[in-house]
Amino acid sequence: MASAQDREPAVTDVHIPDDALKDGAQRMRLVHDNIDIGHTTFDFDAAFGRELSRGAAQNFEDRWNDGKHQLQKQVSGIIDAITQISDAFDEADRRSAASLDDGRGD
Repeated sequence: MASAQDREPAVTDVHIPDDALKDGAQRMRLVHDNIDIGHTTFDFDAAFGRELSRGAAQNFEDRWNDGKHQLQKQVSGIIDAITQISDAFDEADRRSAASLDDGRGD
């Protein structure tokens, strides 16, 4: 009887819907694009009143400026990783299909 080391490893099916990957990347792009809201895209005075807008909201905006660029970089990295995974699966599918076509002798 063959030992566990001598046996072939079990092949595991991996199913990652490409649509889900592409949807995830698109949603992360939306997050990325909406990280950078400020006085130019959002009317703090109208939303919170001038006093709050110039006080606590402005304080938050000033502090948020410090972290949002790092967050944008991290979100961009996630988008890139999702895109690379999707592209790799697409390429594997293309190669598999091409090898099947080559095997038919067409």
